[in-house]
Amino acid sequence: MNLLKMHATVLISLFATTVFSATGTPLDTALTRTILLKNGMPLIARETPGSDIVHIEVSFLNGSSNQPSNQKAANLLAFETMPYATKSYPKEKIFALSEKYSFGVGCRGGVEVSHCEVETIQDYLPQALNILASVVLEPTFSDADVALAKQQRIADFQQEIQNPEAHANSVANTVFYDQNHPYRLLPEEGVKQTEPLTQADLKKYHGSVLNAGKMFIVYVGPKMSTATSNFINKKFGTIRSLGDEKAKVPPPVFDAKNAVAFDHRTIPTAYIRIKFNAPSAASVDAPATSVMFEILSEMLHEEVRTKRSLSYSVYANTIQYKQGIGIIGASTSKPQETLEAIATVIKKLRDHGVSQEELNEYRNSFSTSYFLTMETHDQLAAALSSSQAYFGDAAQLYQIPNKINAVTPSDIQRVAKEVLKNFRVGIVFDKEKFNPKWVAPIKNL
Repeated sequence: MNLLKMHATVLISLFATTVFSATGTPLDTALTRTILLKNGMPLIARETPGSDIVHIEVSFLNGSSNQPSNQKAANLLAFETMPYATKSYPKEKIFALSEKYSFGVGCRGGVEVSHCEVETIQDYLPQALNILASVVLEPTFSDADVALAKQQRIADFQQEIQNPEAHANSVANTVFYDQNHPYRLLPEEGVKQTEPLTQADLKKYHGSVLNAGKMFIVYVGPKMSTATSNFINKKFGTIRSLGDEKAKVPPPVFDAKNAVAFDHRTIPTAYIRIKFNAPSAASVDAPATSVMFEILSEMLHEEVRTKRSLSYSVYANTIQYKQGIGIIGASTSKPQETLEAIATVIKKLRDHGVSQEELNEYRNSFSTSYFLTMETHDQLAAALSSSQAYFGDAAQLYQIPNKINAVTPSDIQRVAKEVLKNFRVGIVFDKEKFNPKWVAPIKNL
């Protein structure tokens, strides 16, 4: 650990243990308020004193997972096309205003939550808000724009297929998800679903996501003026509420007979992706799981890369949706030894856990990541959005340090035993240089 990182970690550790109370950081709580628009849509306003930057994010509790299995790509294409042009702002006008005022508006589809956002300075907020509202409420989806967006979307899917590291994830997904699981969207499937989409399809999809019962807005910037809140209420408060049906997502089912997938490519490096079930974002074990993955990632890096020099890259992380996902990834020219080393590290963490001293060190690294998330307006808005989406309360974000501080060594070992099992493995490599028996150490855990 370098001196700068060590200094930051010490300061953050001290700050986390002395400032955070049972209700979160008093200052953060005081600077955050939730306003309900006239249709009941939440507007979360987070004040950032001393900064003129404003970031506004409109979130939709709607993603590819809400779509039928053969229509998931509509989410991605619709959101990517929305900022192209609107009824009030032709494409040329959006470009001209973005250049004049140095702001950019964008939309992106997601697995469970999709977003449209804009970032600007306070002086140009009225212009930025007008465009954002128009993009959200009245995109045109012209035939020409849809055709252009389709080309880009298909190119992105094809790039995933061509990139062996990204492709390893898709290969793992073929055995991680069944054909109808809400989270499954392989790039090959995405290409096939995108090609036939039309202007009418995207307009229909857009109409379905304009639902005040499944939308909210996050504002991060200087104290929000009455004029700004009134404008937001006027524009977004007219969206009808169609209710908020909370669809359940089933955990991916483990099948020991179908847990390994291999894709042949004549390349010198093996790309390995291991996936498994993990706690959801709202689980009581989510904090302990996050720390456990931080520990696992550090242990893998130390053992596989630093000590044995087996892998160019090795890591572990978790994605926390309504269903959690555990991930271990590695790229290596020595797949047999790397898989053995990964299995050794997993077994060590499950069987022996960590000491209190080790936990404190890893927890400091996690706290550093948390505070870095609070540094930029877009990252802060995204974190508040995630808390609102999964807890119904954006201010839950400020509880994270308390929850992390409460994690014990016994929590880490318990979660490791519960989570680190039933592995599904995807490998992209030259089949002539790989023996399927090399996966046995992972399968036998």
